[in-house]
Amino acid sequence: MESASGMCLACDEPLTAVADVGRPRRYCSATCRSAARRARQREKAISAAGLKQCSTTVAGHSCTRDAEFALVVSGEECRACATCYEATLAFLIDQGVPADSIEVTRLTTPSVGTSKSAPAIRKSVKRGRILLVEDDITISEPLRRYLNRAGYNTTVEYDGPSGLREAYAGRPDLILLDLGLPEMDGIEVLRRLRAVSDVPVIIVTARSDLDDRMLGLTVGADDYLVKPFHLVELLARIERVLHRRNLSVQWTEEIYDDGLIRLDSARREAHAAGSRLNLTPTEFRLLNLLVRRAGAVQPLDTILAHVWDDPSVTTTGRVKFTISRLRRKLDCTAAGSASIVSARGVGYLYRPPTKRAEAVAETSTSTAGYGHAAHVLSILNADDQML
Repeated sequence: MESASGMCLACDEPLTAVADVGRPRRYCSATCRSAARRARQREKAISAAGLKQCSTTVAGHSCTRDAEFALVVSGEECRACATCYEATLAFLIDQGVPADSIEVTRLTTPSVGTSKSAPAIRKSVKRGRILLVEDDITISEPLRRYLNRAGYNTTVEYDGPSGLREAYAGRPDLILLDLGLPEMDGIEVLRRLRAVSDVPVIIVTARSDLDDRMLGLTVGADDYLVKPFHLVELLARIERVLHRRNLSVQWTEEIYDDGLIRLDSARREAHAAGSRLNLTPTEFRLLNLLVRRAGAVQPLDTILAHVWDDPSVTTTGRVKFTISRLRRKLDCTAAGSASIVSARGVGYLYRPPTKRAEAVAETSTSTAGYGHAAHVLSILNADDQML
């Protein structure tokens, strides 16, 4: 059948006038005729095989929605639903594929009142900054593009130390953290982050065991998502966490220095009065927790959760043992073992130099106290006077 409008049925270009002989013309060139034939063949194959499902796969998860579009690039075809169509098209364009070389065929009839053409890529509004720490580039790159399309300014790092440095320097609004990272495990990255910031962290990992989930949440993660996952579910969790933590994120400096104790959370180094302290990782985490919250009693369960790997262990014996070792090491410096004070039956606190000086001034004019407390104060004051 000849085109009634005198236009090519494939490219909508006008047909050139020819003698009225032979079959009526419907296409302006052999190229358009071949393209139309391939489109008919695809439609028949899809209809015959019943291939109606979206073929997009991201982060190990295959979309299960019905396909609405077929995209063909260099003879290769993929099917996508309306949601995945936008992400797929954006990915192809980001890779340098010319938009006019992508053949798009709508597989379904649009609803009444909607356009028959493929939906345009929506322009997103910037929502915030996300740091993605993920070593698998096949997951990180599609996820970065998806989050950017959703309006988030997303930065990717591929190992633990790099992720930690970028978090310190960039101060993101939220961190997506994998656990199986090179050079430094994700749990250790989270511990170091929690020493200096309450930035929201969502763990995104393939580790699905209950113990792993308990450990991640106990150490300080705001949410825990197991791969594979739906992208829309991840986006919903991000929005929920950010909405819940709508206050400004608090960051403290990675260097703590009160004139007596100096800690470098990034390098895991501790000094007392200029002397290097040789601490085990557990001892450093314990000292870091106490000095970062100087003057406030840290309950035993809080210490167990932030310092040790196993959240199922509730015994306080290991806390007392580590406190004892830490005090012995501090006792060899000007800080002294008295800088760590025990609140019997509750926990422990670090008393910075200013607090110790105030305590000396107060007790020099008053001996108020009850039994054990007054005795402890007298011992601490005696230690202060000896320093």
